[in-house]
Amino acid sequence: MDEKKVISSTLRYGVIISSILIVSGMLIFIVLHSNSSVNIYAYNTSNIDIFNLNNPLNISLYGLIVLISLPVLIVGEQVIIYSTERDKIYILISLVVLSLMIFAIIIMPRLLH
Repeated sequence: MDEKKVISSTLRYGVIISSILIVSGMLIFIVLHSNSSVNIYAYNTSNIDIFNLNNPLNISLYGLIVLISLPVLIVGEQVIIYSTERDKIYILISLVVLSLMIFAIIIMPRLLH
């Protein structure tokens, strides 16, 4: 398994998917609200219904979530790659990094609120 090809493919497709979601959400928003004075900067992310596709800003938010999740996915891929190579030191390092990333993304915001 070629580590560089796996990681570059993940980055390439992740950025493409993220870009498509962000741009399409913003274009839909512009088309729907071209004549109104909706403040895009006052978008409240605290009560988002993740399945509500009626709000085009949610689509852009999904693109941002995909972009943020790429580093986590890449470190997860590295754990799998190093496991197939049976490289215990790099498995351990990757698991520590993955644990810290998940802690920072999921647990830290709950502790700070």
